[in-house]
Amino acid sequence: MNKSTFAVAGHHFSIETDDDILSLLPNFEPFVTDGATEAPLFTVTIDNSLIPSWRGTKIGHFPCPSTIFDVYRQDSGAYRILVSSDDEIPCAFIVSDDEHKQFTITTRGNRTQRTFGLNNSLMVIYTLCTALHNTLLMHSAVVEKAGRGYMFVGVSGQGKSTHCNMWVEHIEGSTLINDDNPVIRIDKEGTPIVYGSPWSGKRPIYKNVHYPIGGIAAIEQDKENRIRKEHVPIAFGILLSSCSTLKFDKKIHMAICGTVTSILEKIPVHTLFCRPDKEAAEVSSKAFGA
Repeated sequence: MNKSTFAVAGHHFSIETDDDILSLLPNFEPFVTDGATEAPLFTVTIDNSLIPSWRGTKIGHFPCPSTIFDVYRQDSGAYRILVSSDDEIPCAFIVSDDEHKQFTITTRGNRTQRTFGLNNSLMVIYTLCTALHNTLLMHSAVVEKAGRGYMFVGVSGQGKSTHCNMWVEHIEGSTLINDDNPVIRIDKEGTPIVYGSPWSGKRPIYKNVHYPIGGIAAIEQDKENRIRKEHVPIAFGILLSSCSTLKFDKKIHMAICGTVTSILEKIPVHTLFCRPDKEAAEVSSKAFGA
C-alpha cells in the first residue's frame, strides 16, 4: 500500500491506499507533509474489498446539503457510518476502531461517486478526531486581508460566496482563502486561527494558509446594507449552527460547544444584512476595521 501524510490546521493524519491518493484527491496536494515531527492523530486505510457491515445500534440519520450520513455505534464505542449522496446513492462506508484513531473506508460507484464518498468520509473523520483539540470544521466562506481572516457564515443561498467576491473585487488587498469549509483552531495562546482546508464546496479553493480571525458575520439577504453586533447567546447559536457538530457523540458535541464559547471570548459575531453589492463589502470591512 502507498502511505501519504497530511497536515490540516496543524493536525497530522495518514492515508494508506493501493492507488495514488493524490490522483483520487488532488485537493489534498497542498496539505502533504513528511510527518516527521509529529505522530498522526488518526490513520485511514482505503480498502474497497471491505464488505460493509451495519452491526450496532443505529443512532442517527443526518441529511446535509449534499450528503446523508447514517451512523451506527457498537457497544465498544466504535462507529460504522454510511455516506450517501443527497439522492441516497451509497458512496462510502466508514469503520472506526474503538478509540477512533484508526479508520477503514470502502467506496462504491463510479469514480465521481467514489471521490465524493471519500472526501465526505475524510471530513467526518477529521471532525470526529480533532474536536477534542479545540478545532472546528466550519460552513463558511473566508477572505484574507492584511494578515487576518474574515469569515462569513449562514445557511446555503444567503450569499456568503457572493459577499466574499465583493470583498475581493472592491476591498483592496483581499484574497479568497476558502469558499465553504475552513477550519478554526484555537492556538496555545488562546487565539482563534482560521485555516484553509482540502474541502471548499463548489469552488476549488484549497490553500494551506492560516490567519488570526479578524471578524465573523452571519449573512442575511436584505434590501439595505447594515451590520449588527450580536449578544453572546445569539452569537453562540450562529457559530454552533455553522460548524460540523456531530451531535450523535455527546463528548464530541460538548467539546465543540466549549470551543465555540472560547472563540466568543475573543471574537464578536455580527449579523450582516445586505445586498450583493460593493457597499455591503464596505459596510462589513469597516465594522471589522479591515
